[in-house]
Amino acid sequence: MPKLRLQSKIKLFFTGGTISMKPLAGRRGVGPSREVERFLSELGPHMPNVELEAVHWSNLPSPHMTPQRMFRLAVDIDAALADPEVLGAVVLHGTDVLVESAFMADLIIRSGKPVVYTGSMRFYSESGYDGIRNLLNAIKACLLPIPADSGVVLLMTDRLFAAREVIKVNALNIDAFEAPESGPIGYVAGDAVLLTRCSSGCADRRQPAARPAAIEPHVALIQCYTGMPATLIDHLRQQKTAGLVIEGFGAGNVPPQIVAPLDRMLADGVPVVLTTQCPQGGVWPIYGYAGGGADLEKKGVILGGCLSGAKARILLMVALGETRRLEAIREVFKSYTRPYSSPA
Repeated sequence: MPKLRLQSKIKLFFTGGTISMKPLAGRRGVGPSREVERFLSELGPHMPNVELEAVHWSNLPSPHMTPQRMFRLAVDIDAALADPEVLGAVVLHGTDVLVESAFMADLIIRSGKPVVYTGSMRFYSESGYDGIRNLLNAIKACLLPIPADSGVVLLMTDRLFAAREVIKVNALNIDAFEAPESGPIGYVAGDAVLLTRCSSGCADRRQPAARPAAIEPHVALIQCYTGMPATLIDHLRQQKTAGLVIEGFGAGNVPPQIVAPLDRMLADGVPVVLTTQCPQGGVWPIYGYAGGGADLEKKGVILGGCLSGAKARILLMVALGETRRLEAIREVFKSYTRPYSSPA
């Protein structure tokens, strides 16, 4: 088991979320509170050899985070890691869009130091509160020699996941996150965090394929549904959408009536990325009929591999922030999606 490093400084970014929420006075439900100082004070006895430097970045519910805020957060984390005395960073974040924010950080952060995102499925005063445990384990994970090619990681419910692989699979259960096709890269055993993967030997994955000064916010995400009209795509084209991600059916197939408007969008030089609504399997160029994955790829649609629609949108925002060249954007996606072999 890797040994924890002693006398280490870790930047602790607090952005808000359920981890510090409590019931609202005279109203139904829970909301943001100022309990962050209280639960941070509880960490001292558990982390005697770690210096935690808190950064009160925001106190936002997860759905209030925007891609622009996620980008700024990632840039701020990267800047903090430039301090040679800082070993790594832990980020406390709401769980609704935790995966998207961690993936944004994975795309933007250049430092090879550990970055661990975590949060809580239960609010501060709720029975079975998981926030302190997740935070303690995230700090322990940050002290480990996490392989650099794992990128930014996410720790929830005693398991450590790569940000590019994890998804949220349950809206309420405490065990709400999974990496369906790859599994965790580590797990908690007693007081220790054990890594289950060694470095792949690949180049450092913390070398972003795109390094924009800003992201392109005007990227749309649409989920296909049976019988959907062509007018939805045409409306986005008329609104000068800079990029489009389509969540298709199965291995990446869409209704035939939206093929023509997708052609028009591609003709305008707007990148279109195809993903799937299925949580496993990814997009494959199997079907050559109108609207099939192979047909769309031939027309110039970028295949999103195993990325979810939300992650593909984040990646397209980052890529468009640096370049408008379709082939360059295609190369960015190739570097972040699992390679496929065309079926025989």
